[in-house]
Amino acid sequence: MSDERRYRLRRTIAFLAAIGLVALVVKLAGSDAPAGATSAAMSTARVFPEATAAASPRASSSASGATPGQPTASARSEPTSVPDSASGTLTAVAIPGSDTDRAGRKVTFSVQVENGLGVDSAAFAADVRSILSDARGWEPEDHIRFVAVSPAQLAAGEPVEIKVTLASPQLTDQLCAPLQTLGEVSCNRNGRAVINARRWVEGVKYYKDLDLYRVYVINHEVGHSLWHPHQNCPRPGARAPIMVQQTLGLQGCIAWPYPQGA
Repeated sequence: MSDERRYRLRRTIAFLAAIGLVALVVKLAGSDAPAGATSAAMSTARVFPEATAAASPRASSSASGATPGQPTASARSEPTSVPDSASGTLTAVAIPGSDTDRAGRKVTFSVQVENGLGVDSAAFAADVRSILSDARGWEPEDHIRFVAVSPAQLAAGEPVEIKVTLASPQLTDQLCAPLQTLGEVSCNRNGRAVINARRWVEGVKYYKDLDLYRVYVINHEVGHSLWHPHQNCPRPGARAPIMVQQTLGLQGCIAWPYPQGA
């Protein structure tokens, strides 16, 4: 066997071994429980992955498909890509707007953005507020009320239950470890809803409207912080439950970015 054929054979074996490792991680992570329930190495971690998967094609943003009252990415000047890695440090961001006056258990949240992403941090925080305040969201569904925690309150030691965090692919992998997010998907770990900036900027092929995908990914990862497990599509043609891993596929359902079916 020539040296070139030996080299190609080693590359093929290494590739197949990597595929097998990804499959094992997905199996351990499961679809309805924290990965910590199935692996001793993850025994104390609340880990809810979107999944381990290859990159999804970039989705286009269409203002005409946006739901009234939701942020419109196409109306803002935004990057079309993000770096694989940025500073690796997070900055707490002020959250514009006001908490709703809905009745229910108080759930505190903060917003953090990695420095150097090139994404408008204030716009991201405003989007998070808009999404979490929506009447079709988790507040009426779970009878809760989201209460924002400011950077000053965080610095003073104010506790926060849900940290919505926008991070580069590399930092996402670090924050989500030991889950293998492979720089491509988002996750929830220990109450931190980690939004992969690549998905925030590029979307996925299942959503033609980037704004609506953003509504989905925030609601999905925050849903895990509220202890909602993954779900499956109930039947072909139905609206996908928010806890379906819609970044990866719709299982025959129609893309739907809200917890409620209304």
